[in-house]
This record gives sequence, C-alpha cells and structure tokens, in this order.
Amino acid sequence: MGRTTKPHFTQPEGGAALSILVRIGGSQSRVERITEDGVVVIRLSTSGTDSDQINTALKALLESVLGVKRSQLEIVAGEMSAQKLVAVLGQDPEKVDKALKKALKAG
Repeated sequence: MGRTTKPHFTQPEGGAALSILVRIGGSQSRVERITEDGVVVIRLSTSGTDSDQINTALKALLESVLGVKRSQLEIVAGEMSAQKLVAVLGQDPEKVDKALKKALKAG
C-alpha cells in the first residue's frame, strides 16, 4: 500500500470517526502529525496522568480545532488509553479532514 498522510475516517451515523494517539507534555496542545496509517497524533500540554483530565483536554482541543460543540465529541474506545477512537457527531469526514490539515499547517 502506498504512503498516505490522510487521516483514516469512517462515517458513522451522521458523523466522522478518527483514530487518535495522545501524547502528554509540551508547551501547547496541538495536532502534532498524522501517521502513514492515518492516526492523528495529538500533543496535550496537560501534565496530569488522570484519564478524565486527559480526555477533557483532548475534547477541548478537538472542539477548537474542528469547530464543533463538546457534545458532538464522543470517545467511543480507549478512554483509559493513549490510543482512542473519537466520534465527531454531525460532521462530514471531509470537513474534519480539512480542519485537521489546517491545524497542522498552523502548527
């Protein structure tokens, strides 16, 4: 299979789903990169190791980057793990893709 930097999205009922790998530590929370297999790597500035705190910080970042309400974000797998599957309800996968690419460029 060829190389790709496009995130792997599926379209659940009226939305998009993306695979996320959370990294802790850094000066600011941001979308760090997208791996060859489409995993979105996110760096969170939080220093805590509490999964609730991490998940809250992740949702806050995604809310800002994707321009959605927090109620549209659902962690459907990996709540206690660095690897997560997040559903973005009510958003077209293409719109999510564009927002992530814009966030990557903004660095």
